[in-house]
This record gives sequence, C-alpha cells and structure tokens, in this order.
Amino acid sequence: MKGFTLKFPFIGLVILFLLFLSACSGSTSTNMNEEEGSSETPEQTESTPSAEEAVTFSMGHMNSQDHVQDSMSMRPFSEEVAEATDGRINFQIYPGGALGSPAETFDNIVTGIMDAGWGLQGYNAGKWEVHSVMQLPFLAEGDAAKLSVIAQKLHDTFPEIQAEYDDVKLFWVHAADPYAIITSGKQVTSLEDLKGLRLRTPSVEGGKMIESWGATPVSMPAPEIYDSMQRGVIDGGVLPVAALADFNLYDVVDYVTIGNFNTALFYVTMNKNSWSKVPAEDQAIIEEMIGEPMARTSGEAFDYQREQALNKAQEAGIEFIELDETELQRFREAAQGVTDEWLASMESKGIDGQTILDEALKLMQEN
Repeated sequence: MKGFTLKFPFIGLVILFLLFLSACSGSTSTNMNEEEGSSETPEQTESTPSAEEAVTFSMGHMNSQDHVQDSMSMRPFSEEVAEATDGRINFQIYPGGALGSPAETFDNIVTGIMDAGWGLQGYNAGKWEVHSVMQLPFLAEGDAAKLSVIAQKLHDTFPEIQAEYDDVKLFWVHAADPYAIITSGKQVTSLEDLKGLRLRTPSVEGGKMIESWGATPVSMPAPEIYDSMQRGVIDGGVLPVAALADFNLYDVVDYVTIGNFNTALFYVTMNKNSWSKVPAEDQAIIEEMIGEPMARTSGEAFDYQREQALNKAQEAGIEFIELDETELQRFREAAQGVTDEWLASMESKGIDGQTILDEALKLMQEN
C-alpha cells in the first residue's frame, strides 16, 4: 500500500507537467495565427472585396458585341461602375439576345430573368405613350447626343413620364441620330415615291408616319433588316444613318433620303429587386453616373457611328438624297395627323400633352 502511495504524487506531477506544456504550445500557436491573420486581413480588405462583398449583375441586349452601344456605352459604364465601387458592383454584358429576344428584353428585366438591359422602346408598343413624344414626326432637330439629353430631361421634368418607368429602376434613356429613309432599288425624292413601298418601322409613331406617306409599315427587329431587304420582304426602312454600320447594311441599301424624319428612344433599366441588392453607399455612387451623363454618352456613340457609316456608305456607292424645303413641308403636312392623334390621346388620359410637346420643342431651340 505504501508503494502505491509513494508513486501517485510522482505520476500526478508528470501528468500535470505534460498538460502544462500542451497548453503553452496551443496558446503559442493561437497567438501566432492571430498575429499572422492580423498582418494579412487588412491587406486583403484594401486590395479586393471578399466573395461575399462583390456582386455581379447580368446586363443583356439584342445586338452583337460590335454594336456601338455595347462598345462605347454599356461596357465602359460597367467598367466605370466596377472601378468606382472598388469592385463591389459589376455588370456582366450578354450581347446578341443571349438573355432574351428584342421583344422580350424589357419584360425579362421586370421579371428578373436578367438583372439589367438595353433595348428599343418601339418593341413594347403602348408602354411609353407619354415619353413617345420624342418619336413624333419631325421632332428630331439635332444630333443623337442632343436628342438623348432632351429625352432624359423630359423624363426628369414630368412625373407623367417618370410613372411609365415605375416597374424598373431607370438608369438612362437616349435617342438615335435622326432617322432617314433607306431603300433598295428605288429612290425617294418625293412623297409620291413612297407609295406602295414596304418600310420597316421602329415604333408605333413611326409606323403611323409611314402610313401617312402612303407606304406600308413593317415591324421587325433591327437585326433582321439585312436579310429582309436582301430577300425583298421589305423595300427599306426608316432608320438612323448609324444603322448602316450597326447592321452592316451597305450591300443591300442603294439610297438614303435625309430628312430628320423622327428618332427612336432606347432604355437602360434594372430590375427593382436587383437594384435593392446594391448597398446604399454604392447606389449613391451609381446615381451620380447615370441619367443625363450616360444619356449624352450613348447619344455620342450613335453620332460617332453615323460619321463612320456616312464615310463607308459613300465609298460603297450609296447615293444620299436631300429633300428641298418645299418637299419636306409636304412630308410634314402629311404626317401632322400623327402628332394630332398623340395630343388627343394625352388629353383623353388627363395629361397635358401640349405642355410636354412645347417643352421638347423649347429644349431643341435651347441646346
């Protein structure tokens, strides 16, 4: 019994010593890890956001990645947003209708199939009836940059227009350069030359204008114009000159009749739920970038493309026709009913369309 009693204290001391060494080792390891972590974490935070902080949103459109709005507007915008938010907010561009056809784009943004996107308002007939004042005949006095800024200012001024974008977060709207009449095989030098022609229309207002001239409007996505002209489905269309380059129409177009006939509006919008996922700090940063600055940028992109298209079209032997003021007046008078109809429609909705139209005309004189 004495032997057992004598051995126990010795064994207990050994065990206690081993436990002490183990505790010291664990404490040292923990302290080293904490010191290493403290030296690395700030560096990682300052350089790039964590996977949890960075968010990437999809942004789709109908055109190829070579389209001027892709290369000179949307991609630069996405890069600037990423830089301004230190990589926290990113937009991944999906061209070529990868996330939806031209007619589906807006609805896909509303429902969240895509987070954001660019599209032509004309593919959603009746959606923007008030803002379509900018698409009325002969309300296109100026280049695309000027018309785009006016379109954005009208939105920012009139609650009736703002209400038309209530189901999305509007980034910006913009216009194309003034529309011309492009044709294959037949010149348009007078109102009579349009009789019986089948012309692609960009919008409801554009279609009514074409009808008022005695031609037949045909609605179709812009990427289908080349094949449709080549196969004789249409004789031409009312398009911006920039579209010659955007859709490589040089081989199928013989004549371009200049007249500043009208323009069309485009939207860049974001799904509301997707926008709500952007932190308030980053929303404020993006708000400073969108609106009028990006409207002007998108318009300038079309103006640049117009110059490129003019030069290449002349090299390709396309003939440009400018109507004299007397003939242009005949076109205006024939299409006046389109404007009158729009004003009557606004009145029936309790909207002061004349004030909105007058403001648009005033801005054209000021800018």
